[in-house]
Amino acid sequence: MNKLILLFCVILFVSCKSQEKFEVNNIARFEQQVDSLRTEYKIPGISVGISINDSIQLIKGFGLANVEQKIPMTGDTPLRIASLTKPIFSTIFMHLTEEGKIDLNWKIKDYYPDYIGSCTRILGYFNEEMPEYSFLLNKYQPERDDILLKHHLSHTAENIPGTNYKYNGFLYGMLSDVVENVTHQKFDKWVDSLVIKKLNLQNSAPSQLDKSKKTILDKIALPYKIDDNGNFQKVEFPDLDLNAGAGLVFSANDLLLFDRAFDNNEIISKKSREKVLKPFELANKSLSPYGYGWFTQKYNGYTLVWHYGLQPNAYSGLYLKVLEKDLTLVILANSQNLSQPFDLGKGNVLNSKFAMAFLNEFLNTKK
Repeated sequence: MNKLILLFCVILFVSCKSQEKFEVNNIARFEQQVDSLRTEYKIPGISVGISINDSIQLIKGFGLANVEQKIPMTGDTPLRIASLTKPIFSTIFMHLTEEGKIDLNWKIKDYYPDYIGSCTRILGYFNEEMPEYSFLLNKYQPERDDILLKHHLSHTAENIPGTNYKYNGFLYGMLSDVVENVTHQKFDKWVDSLVIKKLNLQNSAPSQLDKSKKTILDKIALPYKIDDNGNFQKVEFPDLDLNAGAGLVFSANDLLLFDRAFDNNEIISKKSREKVLKPFELANKSLSPYGYGWFTQKYNGYTLVWHYGLQPNAYSGLYLKVLEKDLTLVILANSQNLSQPFDLGKGNVLNSKFAMAFLNEFLNTKK
């Protein structure tokens, strides 16, 4: 019996060592691929993090956070995370539902200040001053009595609510107004108390307007676009306000710490976590590519839940989880090209070369 136990221990030890070697080799190869893709897509700087079984295995920067001053990007560099704000908002939203402060099935018109008037004025402004943005509201019918909070959270609020998926960050962003109206507390404060302070995040801020986070915000990676000569050109920061859809400032390392808390039900329950990751069921019983704040899809038998971020000519990001492997990737960039070339709003992360480099490296165990 003792010999059997000894043999089992030896096998287990060898297996663990083989797995460690596999992961180290994969991470080294992935680092090379990420930096090569950064160069190919002309991105000044990228911050990358990988966690396996909720343990951070890679946190590293490539390129520059500030081109003019040659400040390198690191895994702790704060960046604007654009629409990666959405999974964090949905987590806070579900926390509030657990406390009975809000409900997915509430009608938005009952909880959004000056709802119809606000939508009418904004659409009028778009039509007259910024017609290229009219698409954000011209298929939305605020006069309807059946638009629920869950339709905004799942990108199914346009035309007949719950019928079709169409990614619309503007309509998603309206949800923070609902939260603030119902709880009488700014969304910024919910982020700070439920996420940043609770998890002791050292390089994050609710927005660039938070004066209490000046030391962090002074280190933020600057945004760039590519000029006509192919050079990096510094641009103005995007809209500094925070809403449900965009505005958070996080480092890659802090996003992985949030991810660990999310996985371990530290902010919301397991039941709520499963609900936000589940594909939304449309009226015809088909499944949307989106849940409540997360994209979701299958790949070679694995469940991928993910989100992308894109603030044109400024910032982009990717947050990708492989549920069955307890595997998470976070990539943040200070230009648009981590996301813009891949049309990720349609709901297929496999279009991203960065995502595919990761999936090919970590899901192909034959290497």
